[in-house]
Formats: sequence, C-alpha cells, structure tokens
Amino acid sequence: MNQEYFVVELSTSIQLGLPLVDMATVAQFEQKDICVVPGVASFWYGVVNFKGSLLWILETNRFFDLDVNLNATSDRLNSKLTSVLLTHQIRGTQRRVALVVQKLQGLLKVESSKLKSLPASEPSSLQNLCTAAVETENQITYILDSAAFLEQLHQQSTLVCA
Repeated sequence: MNQEYFVVELSTSIQLGLPLVDMATVAQFEQKDICVVPGVASFWYGVVNFKGSLLWILETNRFFDLDVNLNATSDRLNSKLTSVLLTHQIRGTQRRVALVVQKLQGLLKVESSKLKSLPASEPSSLQNLCTAAVETENQITYILDSAAFLEQLHQQSTLVCA
C-alpha cells in the first residue's frame, strides 16, 4: 500500500515527511506581520491573522532542537518565512499550526514496506514525534506523526503559559 507525504527541509540535514492528509496549504509570512505573544514557549514566532482567524507560527528548528546557523536566522528574520499549514483532528478539536521550513521538497509516495524504524542515534525530538523513516537518494526523510506532534505542541505550550 502506498502512502503519500509532503516533504519539507528543516535544515540541510533534516527532511520531514508530513502526511498528505494532514497538510492544508503552503503560505509565506513576513516577519513584520507576525504578532509576538509574550510568555509563550520560545519555539513560537507568534500568531498571524490567516484568512480571518489566528494561526500560530512555529519556529521549527527551535522546537526540534536543531542546530541552526545564527547568520541564517538573522537573514530569515528580514525575509518571508515559508511555512506549511498542518491540521489534524484530535479529540473532536481541529488543531492547526504553521511550520516554518527552510525548503519545500514536494510529494513523496512510499510503499509501506519501505518505511523503516528510526535509528536510536536520531535526536530525541525526532524519535518521539516520528513514526518511521525512509531513505531516498542518500537522504533520510523522517515521517511525522501529526497527532503526536500537535499534542506535544499543545502540552509544551500549556505548561509554559500556565
């Protein structure tokens, strides 16, 4: 059975496969349009008005504890942020978030038999939120568990705000 994922690059060495059924759209946001919210976890850029409702913007590299080049971060602050809107129904509530990504890779179709367990050497943030990995063209793509990801985001954000 084939499964479909939308692949994004978080950093030069990390690709993330988002289940296509949970991907809503791709959007770009200017830093000046993002409203910073004091007192929330440091992995949030803030919120924007997106089609008439508030949308949280996630600084993905910070959330996943990925090493980022500080110069690239300051350059990014002066340009548009490319993001992928992820949405998933959890316990009767529709949750959504915009994940800021470095690069869009596109659609990936994978046979279930090609999905492999994550190596124990991977960062714990990926271990806890990804269900599998697939290797294509000498690049590993980590398959995100949307429900676990959004639930952890909710829990970590609630803890900081409480």
